[in-house]
Amino acid sequence: MGALKQFLESIAEIEKKHTKPLFLLVVLFTALMIPGLQKIELETDFTKNLPQELPILQLNQKINEKFSGQDTMIVILTLDDNANLNTALRDIRDPSVIEYMALLEENLKTESSITGTFSIATYLQGTPISTPGEAKTAIMNSPAQSFVSRDYKTAVMYVKADVGNSNEKIVALDNLIRERIGELSAPQGVKVYVTGTPQITVTLFEILGQDSVNTIIYASAIILVLLFFIQRSFSKALVIFAPLTLGLVWAYGTLGWLGVKISVATAGLGAIILGLGVEYGAFMYTRYQEEKLGGKEQLEALKIALPSIGSAIIGSGTTTMVGFLALTLSSMPMLQNLGMSLALGIFFSLLATILVQPIIIMVQEWFSCRYVGYNYRKFRREAKMYRKSI
Repeated sequence: MGALKQFLESIAEIEKKHTKPLFLLVVLFTALMIPGLQKIELETDFTKNLPQELPILQLNQKINEKFSGQDTMIVILTLDDNANLNTALRDIRDPSVIEYMALLEENLKTESSITGTFSIATYLQGTPISTPGEAKTAIMNSPAQSFVSRDYKTAVMYVKADVGNSNEKIVALDNLIRERIGELSAPQGVKVYVTGTPQITVTLFEILGQDSVNTIIYASAIILVLLFFIQRSFSKALVIFAPLTLGLVWAYGTLGWLGVKISVATAGLGAIILGLGVEYGAFMYTRYQEEKLGGKEQLEALKIALPSIGSAIIGSGTTTMVGFLALTLSSMPMLQNLGMSLALGIFFSLLATILVQPIIIMVQEWFSCRYVGYNYRKFRREAKMYRKSI
C-alpha cells in the first residue's frame, strides 16, 4: 500500500507539472473514442445472446437453413366503427373485401422476398361471388372462416417471408407491404394495418435503444442536480461530473471500436456506470477541498488527496470489477457482455478520477483566477475564519 501511495504522489506531481499537455492528451484521447460511439449497435438477434452450443439452438439453425419463409407478417383489415353508417361496410365478409385481398396477394407475390400469402381470397380463388350473401356462404363452407373474427369485423392475411433476424430486412419488407397497400384503395369503411412478430421485435428494440439513451440523460441530470445541491456550486458539481462523463465516453467508445453490441442486458449500462462511478469523483474532490481549506497549497493538497482517496477507490473499484468480471464465466453471452462492459466502465471511471480529475481541478481553479477574478487564497482564509466564527 505504501508503494501505491508513493506512486499516486508521483502522479500528482506529474499532473501539476504538466497540466496543459496532459489536458490536451485527454482531449485527443476522448476525440479518438467519440467515433467509436457511432459504431455501437443493438444486438437484435436474440439467439446470439444464448449459448450457441445448445442442441435446441443448433437444431433450430438447421431448420432455418433448410426451410425458408418462416417469418410471418400479418395484414389486418378491420371495420372502422367511426365510418358513415350509410355507406360503410358492416360485415368484413363482403365481395369488395375479398377482391381487395386478392389484388393485394397478387401484388405481394411478385416480390422475391415474399414466399407466400394466405387469406380469405386464397381459399375462395375461382369461386364465383357477386353478392354479400354468396360471400358469407362461401366463407362459412371453407377454411377461409378461420381468417375472419367471430364478430365479422376483422379479417387477416398472413404474409410469409424469409427475413431472418435482420432489422434492415424486416423494416424494408414492412415498408414494401405498406407501399403495396397504399397502391390499392381499401373498401370504404375498412382500415388496413400491418403487424406481426418481426415488426414487434423491431419496435421493441427501437424502444430499447431509445431507453438506453434516455436513462443516461435522466441519470446525468439527476446526478448533476444532486451534486449541485451537495456542493452548492455548479462549477464544483461539474468538476466531479466531468471525469465521470469522460469515463462513460471512453467505455462506450471502446465497446464501439471492439464491435461489442448492446443487448437487452446491457441497455442500462450507462446509467449503472454513472451511478457506481460518481462516488469516486465526489470522494476525491471533497478530500482535496478539505486540504485546501486547511491551508495547503494546490500541489500539497493533491499529494494528500490523491494517495489517500486514490488507494481507497482503487481497492473498492477493483473488487467491483472482479465481481462484474465473474459474469464472463457465465454460459450466457448476454451476461458475459454485461460483465465485461460494466468492468470496463468502472475501470475507465477509476482512470478518469485518478488521472483526469486533478487536471480538471487545476484547470478550473486557473480559469477561475484568470477570468472570474476571485483569489482562492483569500477565499481559503475567509472560509477558515467563517468556520471558526461558527
